Amino acid sequence: MIEITDEHIAKMHHDLKEKGILIEGLKEDLIDHICCQIESSEHTNFELAYKEALISFGEMGFMKLQIETFKIIYKKEIVMRKFTYLTGYLATTLCTTGILFKLMHWPGANIMILLGITLLNFVFLPLYFYKKYKEVHV
Repeated sequence: MIEITDEHIAKMHHDLKEKGILIEGLKEDLIDHICCQIESSEHTNFELAYKEALISFGEMGFMKLQIETFKIIYKKEIVMRKFTYLTGYLATTLCTTGILFKLMHWPGANIMILLGITLLNFVFLPLYFYKKYKEVHV
């Protein structure tokens, strides 16, 4: 069994950076996976086991993983952005329509205003501020 040292891990970090892996979480997961492969390898030499582990990903394996990870991250972000804008639109529409109904003394005004304000305060604003917080801290 091969003992993996800090120098080995630093080498893996460097190699993955050279291969173009930019996402830190993905890089850490890949290093963990490579370490598991090295430790379960039949080789007693780190370099041989490391090369074998890299070959197991294939020639473009790392880039394919990174592209798929980007797709998943950005798809989730796009869905969240669309949902945020939709709830903001619905809250604004309900509030303004409710105010119009209230001014015209039509039925349903109170429920529209209540739903609009509730949607605004408990769905749209938390999502909006969470998105802004993530933009600043990521």
